[in-house]
Amino acid sequence: MKTPKSQHPHDTLQTALRSASPLDARRLVVFTALILAVIQARTVVLYTLKNHVLLDGSASTRYQRLLRFVQFTIPDPLFACFALSFLPQGPLDLILDRTNWKLGRQDINILLSAVWNGFSLPLMWPLLPHGGASDQRTREALVERLLLACPTRPVQALLANREFIGEHWFKFLHQHSIAPCIRLPARATVGGHGLPVWAVFKKLRPGEVRVWRGQTLIYGVRLRVAATKNASGETLFLAYRGHVGPSLDRYAQRWQTANLHAALKTRGFNSEDTGLTRAERFSTLLTVVSVAFIWACVTGELLATRTIINVKKHGHRAVSVFRLGLDHLQDLLLHPSRSSWRTLATFMPRFEG
Repeated sequence: MKTPKSQHPHDTLQTALRSASPLDARRLVVFTALILAVIQARTVVLYTLKNHVLLDGSASTRYQRLLRFVQFTIPDPLFACFALSFLPQGPLDLILDRTNWKLGRQDINILLSAVWNGFSLPLMWPLLPHGGASDQRTREALVERLLLACPTRPVQALLANREFIGEHWFKFLHQHSIAPCIRLPARATVGGHGLPVWAVFKKLRPGEVRVWRGQTLIYGVRLRVAATKNASGETLFLAYRGHVGPSLDRYAQRWQTANLHAALKTRGFNSEDTGLTRAERFSTLLTVVSVAFIWACVTGELLATRTIINVKKHGHRAVSVFRLGLDHLQDLLLHPSRSSWRTLATFMPRFEG
């Protein structure tokens, strides 16, 4: 095995990104510099990042280059296909979720990701100028964007909470052969008499799983319905296809988005601290952060195979693979040397394929 060259991390990462990110040369330089800077500084504030990016010119000149870069809209297929290259081949399980991002006076929703090793993998995000749930048309447009951007990656199932319901939406998923694995509100009706699910699944015991006797019409589509109650007394009503056990396990993976949101926010890059108030500019910056997030995760996964990580009583690692990778990359960048550069080269994801 060849020893990695001790090139500057900017040169190594730019070379790795070139084939996966066919941006023009000048934008690719800024893109690469920003990825390294947000890892080093753990912030998305451009005014702060101007002091960390490896770009020519004065601090004022560097700041203006960063401002010009975030005005550029990165095409949909570019990042989504790049992100999916880190997943095994085969059908995808998507997660539809939202989180409110406070940008100035705006609430912004971020929605679509894929199941991936304890963290959901960000793919696409509509930036909506309001809080609360998206409408059905917005969700459909988002999924269609992904299907068009990555036509070779079939979608197996879509996981979502009870706010993502509706007849038009369920029929849309059915038309695209995407199996819903979606939590139902207690008022959702099942059966020929239109009984609410809370009435059908009365007197559930904690830990019990109960399944409706056959497929039934849910928001215009024939699906299976099951219910279970956790130890705290909260009941889950689930619409799904297939068998109940795998479907409940699949739905449990929806909570990976909480880990993703935490990584992008307070436990990682502090994305809400940005001074950007225009959603389209934040979207470009979020692409930068998402690449940094992926690099930290794949680095952490590699380190986890070499390091013994303490496991807490609840069964989770004391340090997530994301934090393990992010901490290590930041340390190497903050202590530059030929040795650290060679080490960083070994952690460069093989974006070339």
